[in-house]
Amino acid sequence: MKNMTSVKEIIEEAVIKSKKLKEAMIRAKWEEIVEGLFFKSSPLYIKEGVLYVTVESSVLLQHMYMNKNNYIKRINEILKGNYISDMIFKVGKIPLEEYFKENISSETERPDEVEAALSPHEYKELEKSVENIENKQIKDKVLSLKVQSLKREKSLKKIGYKYCSECGILHKNSGNLCTICENKRHIKREETLLKLFRENPYTTLKEAEKFIEGLSKEEYDKGKEKKLDKIYKRAEFAIKDESIEVARLELIEYFKLETGEKEIKRITEKADNLIELIREKLRRR
Repeated sequence: MKNMTSVKEIIEEAVIKSKKLKEAMIRAKWEEIVEGLFFKSSPLYIKEGVLYVTVESSVLLQHMYMNKNNYIKRINEILKGNYISDMIFKVGKIPLEEYFKENISSETERPDEVEAALSPHEYKELEKSVENIENKQIKDKVLSLKVQSLKREKSLKKIGYKYCSECGILHKNSGNLCTICENKRHIKREETLLKLFRENPYTTLKEAEKFIEGLSKEEYDKGKEKKLDKIYKRAEFAIKDESIEVARLELIEYFKLETGEKEIKRITEKADNLIELIREKLRRR
């Protein structure tokens, strides 16, 4: 009983310390957590107690957002601790291949996989890696798993898979990153750009490039459009709430970002004109 307790404590200690382990446990139990949305969403990563999730569409995003408290409860039950305090959902590509390739038939989807074989040298290296395991039954089981894993790896590489330069997972994307890491990279770059706009609405593409390596005009324009949309929605909400001064301040920021105009008087006039247009639109609803 003492040994069992110590193993349990070791596992719990590992979960507390390892963000990667928490992420792996969440991915492994994702179907249990979100049930029917298993193939339409994908957990990305944890940052400061927040789990970032990719969702197939904006409609599903809203549905998952409404149910996030249930998801958080299930996740913390699985992790056996209050490690996740919030979830942020983003619309994006779902990396089914990386998460669920175990469920793809090797005969229909990857016919070459069954042809993979280990060389005598590779097998000898695997045997060497388990030679310190004293229990023969455990040693044989670990060796068998390592052999299967290496055969699988070789078969996937044979049909065009390659290692992700970020996390090391095998993938078949055209670039160096798997879909999961591509999504992570996109979200982080977008967050950096939105932060730059928040700190300085006059941030130009050239200035943003200093903080985001290889930033394209398309990325910049999309980030700008997203920021403008967020500001507009906040202003519209403020107008509904009759908080006109709050709406005015929001729309001043809106026009700073949209037009690059620096004359506050002209920007304020544009903001007031847009306030009247929004009020009229709301009255017509």
